[in-house]
Amino acid sequence: MDAVLMQLMARFKLKLLRALTVKVDTYRFIADRDYAMSVLAIADQSEDEDLIILAMQVSDHLGLLEPPVGAAPAKHPAPKSTPPNPASPTVGDANRYIFGARG
Repeated sequence: MDAVLMQLMARFKLKLLRALTVKVDTYRFIADRDYAMSVLAIADQSEDEDLIILAMQVSDHLGLLEPPVGAAPAKHPAPKSTPPNPASPTVGDANRYIFGARG
């Protein structure tokens, strides 16, 4: 277990105990996915924003936020390239402009 996960788990465990008086077995949480998901579901129902954010960070660090194996990856549409507008000035046109509005 790395230091970041240990720190997140400690903060999550204490926040859950203080906010909802729910005790968490840290070793079981790491080893048992079903137990972890049930504890995270309890934390998700809380009205404490910090607890919800910690729950999401812990689940992301453990890889529990990843999509199911059979799920299709999210498709992001490719950005559309806009054709150049002939009415808009180009860099070359801006360099040729020498007079103001009064000429």
